[in-house]
Amino acid sequence: MPRMLFAALSALCLLAGCTTAPPPADAVLLGRVFDARAGRVVEDGAVVVASGAILCAGRARDCRWNARTPVHDYGRALLLPGLIDLHVHARPHFLGAFLPSGVTTVRDANNTLDMIAAMRATAGAPRILASGPMLDGEGNVFSGGPSPLGSRPLGEIMPITIAGEDDAAAAVNALAEAGVEWIKLYEQVPPAAFDAASRAAGAAGLPVMADLGTMLTRGLTQAEIDATQAARAGVSSLEHLSGAALAYRRLGGDPLADALDDALLDRIAGEIAASGMAVVPTVGNARQFARPGSLALDDLPGAGRMRPYFADYWKYLEGAVSGDRATPRAAADLRFVSALLPRLLAAGVPIGAGSDLPAAPYMLPGGALHQELAALVDAGLEPVQALQAATHVAADILGRPDLGRLETGARADIVVVDGDPLADIRHTRRIAAVWFEGEPLDLDAAWRAVETALQAATDEQAQEAA
Repeated sequence: MPRMLFAALSALCLLAGCTTAPPPADAVLLGRVFDARAGRVVEDGAVVVASGAILCAGRARDCRWNARTPVHDYGRALLLPGLIDLHVHARPHFLGAFLPSGVTTVRDANNTLDMIAAMRATAGAPRILASGPMLDGEGNVFSGGPSPLGSRPLGEIMPITIAGEDDAAAAVNALAEAGVEWIKLYEQVPPAAFDAASRAAGAAGLPVMADLGTMLTRGLTQAEIDATQAARAGVSSLEHLSGAALAYRRLGGDPLADALDDALLDRIAGEIAASGMAVVPTVGNARQFARPGSLALDDLPGAGRMRPYFADYWKYLEGAVSGDRATPRAAADLRFVSALLPRLLAAGVPIGAGSDLPAAPYMLPGGALHQELAALVDAGLEPVQALQAATHVAADILGRPDLGRLETGARADIVVVDGDPLADIRHTRRIAAVWFEGEPLDLDAAWRAVETALQAATDEQAQEAA
């Protein structure tokens, strides 16, 4: 080799760190790596993990590791970032189902602070980001009456009733001091209180998520705020596309009609896009209410173990949405979401994946996010966009650049799937391995623990009924 060329190559090697020892690592995962930000697959990839974080991710030849580092070769399997479910109502008896389903992070959208603390301390729990108790007006349908701040210990209240601006600011500040990551505003918050809560959340550095009601619930009859008002108020995340039907009606349209006005839909989509507000549409939820059982669940992770424990509950939910009033409204919700969602996507609105588990029938803990991904694709998203909705877009909505991507510095949450979900989104259900915070999960042990917890909850319920 000519001396000049050898010197040049040596200099490049020094710049690249070739002469230094590889950094210590706990594990190396080999396979095809999904670059969530770019929406592409890196062939012959590697993810190097150390102390719960990612040291390197990308082409294997571009990553270095010590010869003594354990190597886990997954062949042609796809390595995904840990999946994120942006809208759940978690409960202890099914909490353990998320991790073996590949869902490593959940955003809990209404719970008591005491319940959240208990679940976070539970073995096998996913990462939980939470709003704590939602804030609502005096007519909240989930409580036996008003429950303002101070009516009970803060850790036990759900929801917190706010009637005016002072109530709103006090509630937000109390929750901020308690350490919540989000503030959730519900459908019957009066306009002045809604704006005050949004301002207080902004001052506290907390984002706001809003559920403003759907046609099936109370979105056209008792809701105070519509989707465009929420956007102008600075809401960060609109759940279920709630309040959009109310905005449509206030513009002169009939959201219950079979044919919708394209111009009005475009106007609503434009206002949401201009505000920067993200949308978590929970399309699967709308699907299962409008057409119960239309989203497959037999191939979901853990379906065989969990399904028997939810059968009676699903029948109850399905009965609740039957009848002359509920059935057409559920169908109208799905029709409206199906018409508006492609417009939002085209306008550049961030679309995040959330399941609303366990609100709808025939959806399973953990697996409900996989059902939501399928519903998003059916609604017009490309499979890669659906994957991004549950990975890097979801992480961006959460304001967590350390989640939802396989990149240096991110948390080492990795889901290994057999198949190609970029070609068939249902391949996300083919889970071969899950790594959480850099540690491999024993899938069989995790599912046994889930079954034990569900059986214990069933036994306890039976004893209470006896």
